[in-house]
Amino acid sequence: MTDTDVQLCVLEVGNETYVIDLKRVDEILPAQKPTPVPRSPTFLEGVVKLRGEVVPVVDVRKRLGVEPKSAGTPDKRVKRRERLVVCKLGRRRVGFLVDAVTRVMRVARTDLKPAPLTATPGKNPHVLGVVGEPGQLRLMLDLLSLVGDDAS
Repeated sequence: MTDTDVQLCVLEVGNETYVIDLKRVDEILPAQKPTPVPRSPTFLEGVVKLRGEVVPVVDVRKRLGVEPKSAGTPDKRVKRRERLVVCKLGRRRVGFLVDAVTRVMRVARTDLKPAPLTATPGKNPHVLGVVGEPGQLRLMLDLLSLVGDDAS
């Protein structure tokens, strides 16, 4: 890997595929049942305790308004693929619940393009940019906007 390359973690969220910067990822764990937090936003599943630290858990599917892959599927294998992607956001750690983590991809920094202008004015689209692979574009999630409390 060169200084001009970026490593991205590929995530499945419902039937959609996204990427996040691998540098932000602390660890990837099997999904855990979080403890609910009363009166929290609907996308905040609750908190889990990881090595003595309380970590909030954001359900990325709820945040993006996407149906989970397991919806309407009796196949428990789909549910077992769910992962808690624990990321560093400044000084705190946040867990992001996704349907699956499929791989790590390496792309040239120049292949990262700014986010498309698809958001409603005043609303955050939760997307930092776009990266292309042959025949497919992937959206890069903005993890900071996913934990924000805006109504988008």
